[in-house]
Amino acid sequence: MTATLRPTARFPLTPDLQPLARQAHPAAPGPDLPLYSLEVIAPSGQAPQLDGWTVQSWPVASLGDLTLQARPHHAATPDDLRAALRAAGYTPLGPVRTHR
Repeated sequence: MTATLRPTARFPLTPDLQPLARQAHPAAPGPDLPLYSLEVIAPSGQAPQLDGWTVQSWPVASLGDLTLQARPHHAATPDDLRAALRAAGYTPLGPVRTHR
């Protein structure tokens, strides 16, 4: 077996090579807001782009096409999420589960 050695970064790093401090995205939802999950029928098979929501999707669902997780950027209820999905052309299925 042969090992290949490559030069690594010099320490201490020069100021221009310092890692950037992570900053929260200004529109990112706060961790104190609930996370909702539900299944939807997606006309395009893609995750919806909803204003005021951060949405993640997975193509694994027992009832519909996608499983979604959505966190509001402001105080919102599961009914607000259902209304936003319907307005975007998606059909919410089953219960909306709330995760804190």
